[in-house]
Amino acid sequence: MRIGAGSVVMAMVAINSGTTIGMHGIINTGASVDHDCALEDGVHVAPGARLCGGVRVGRGAFVGAGAVVVPGRRIGANAIIAAGAVVLADVPDGLTVAGNPARLVSVR
Repeated sequence: MRIGAGSVVMAMVAINSGTTIGMHGIINTGASVDHDCALEDGVHVAPGARLCGGVRVGRGAFVGAGAVVVPGRRIGANAIIAAGAVVLADVPDGLTVAGNPARLVSVR
């Protein structure tokens, strides 16, 4: 596991082996980042969010409270995953998705 400079990891967070977190990231209260994930710089994982194994999250992306990203998915740079969303497919750069399963809401 590697955590970049300026990143914060709040209480009750689980970060598992093989995971890298870039600079200036936030892994907020009660979030879980499973094995072999890669979070680029400036990623915010909100309280209670779950990233399953092998998830890739691009620079500046936001994963909302209670969201779940299934194994092996990619979240693009500056993408937004709404609170409670269940991400079953890759999310391209700059898109906002919401719901279960997560669907396109807007383009930034």
